[in-house]
Parts: sequence; structure tokens; C-alpha cells
Amino acid sequence: MLITRRSDYALRICRVLQDQKIHNVTEICRTEEVPKAFAYKILREMEQKSFVRSERGNRGGYCLSVSLDDITLLDIVMELDDDVSMIHCVKEGCPRDTADAPCRMHEEIVRIQNILITEMQRKSIAEILG
Repeated sequence: MLITRRSDYALRICRVLQDQKIHNVTEICRTEEVPKAFAYKILREMEQKSFVRSERGNRGGYCLSVSLDDITLLDIVMELDDDVSMIHCVKEGCPRDTADAPCRMHEEIVRIQNILITEMQRKSIAEILG
């Protein structure tokens, strides 16, 4: 699994929004060093996935629409990147991993990936942010 910039920036956005107040994009970008063009795109995706909601108007911006107690790192990554595979053969199948000749490398990567998934689910984002 590769944590993409999209997921990294989404997690940074959550950090700004954790106070449950409305924050504008300029403030989010300045606080978390997220490029503005990326921030708009990610916030739009997060809104479509119901993580945030937008407030229009002069004092508008974005705020969380979910509690950070209810979401994990894995939730963010799965919703924004749609994939938790460390390498392609885990997702698509390894042609060298057959019943007659199992691929030991594939088995080890799957084992590590399962540990990573378990750990990403262990704590809520609220617990991580303290």
C-alpha cells in the first residue's frame, strides 16, 4: 500500500478541521502546507464521501461532517485511494503464486500488508491526534 499525496493531504486537512469549526481553504493550505489546487480537489472528494461539508458565503469554508472518533487512517485511504495493496500482484494476483508452487515473496508481502491494515484500523484519527 502506498499512501498517496491525496491521502496524506486528506489526513492533514482532518488535522485542521478537528476543532469542528469552519476553516477556509487558504487557512487549511497555510496551516498544513497543502497546495491550494490539490486542497480544493481533495476537499471536493471528501465532501462527496461525506467526511466534510462546505459552508457557502463570506464566512464559508469546510468543516467535518463526521466525528474523528469514528474514522481511522484506513477509512481515509480506502475512500480516497480505493486501494490498500502494497504491490500490484496482491491486488491483481501473482502469476508466480500457484497451488503447486507458492510464491514465498507474495505470501510475505500479503502477511505484512495484513498487519499494516490491522494497525491502520487500530486507532481512530481522534486518538492519533490526541
